[in-house]
Amino acid sequence: MKTTLFPIVMLILITACTSSGAMPQEPEALPFDPAPGKPAPVFTAIPTLTALPPAPTYGIAPLDDAQNIVYYFAPDICNAKWVNSGQELPCPGIHGQISSGYVEFLTQADLGLNYMANALLTIPSQDQKFFGIFGAFPAREIEFADFFRTQLYCMPGSLCDVTFSIGYYDSNGKFYEPFPDWSYNYTEPSHLINYPLDTLDGQTVKLTLIVRDNGNSSDDFAVWVEPRIFRHPGITRPTP
Repeated sequence: MKTTLFPIVMLILITACTSSGAMPQEPEALPFDPAPGKPAPVFTAIPTLTALPPAPTYGIAPLDDAQNIVYYFAPDICNAKWVNSGQELPCPGIHGQISSGYVEFLTQADLGLNYMANALLTIPSQDQKFFGIFGAFPAREIEFADFFRTQLYCMPGSLCDVTFSIGYYDSNGKFYEPFPDWSYNYTEPSHLINYPLDTLDGQTVKLTLIVRDNGNSSDDFAVWVEPRIFRHPGITRPTP
């Protein structure tokens, strides 16, 4: 499904204009709240912009490691459970309905790339009741040489300011988020992520992709370019 960006952007502009400007409140943690105890975001006004967002610069094509990829997230998008920490979200998202959060599969054509690549568009909740979007993917066993790889960016033409992160549910359904956050603003070049998953060696987990707004969710069209698990051929599990 292709994203028609103009109607979505217009809807967000209208929503921003009619917002009351009230300080958002941290929602009560629910049984499936992916990140209980996280501090509430502090609202900051969007500055007046005098220039258009920069053209996308995704760096090198991310598929030079294809022969060692053991899992691609994007094609499995709707086998994941998507929530905003208070409500379950439809997958794919319904065009024009992004107030609770939104997710969609993208291709290189949607992003203006000159190489083949899949991506995930993840828009955190826009209604100021919740502050993120979370996608828990099917359970899989992680090996010592596995790395999480992706490129982080904003949808071309959007003014997003978000924090990306990953977490996981263990085999008992308990959620953990021990990995770093990656804050990202539309003015920056794409962030290349290559993070080791060796601490999960031997565990069967549901890896979870997370995007939180940084105080204001308007125009937070966050993109994961080719999120995947890379198994390094030169790394082996240590001998006990």
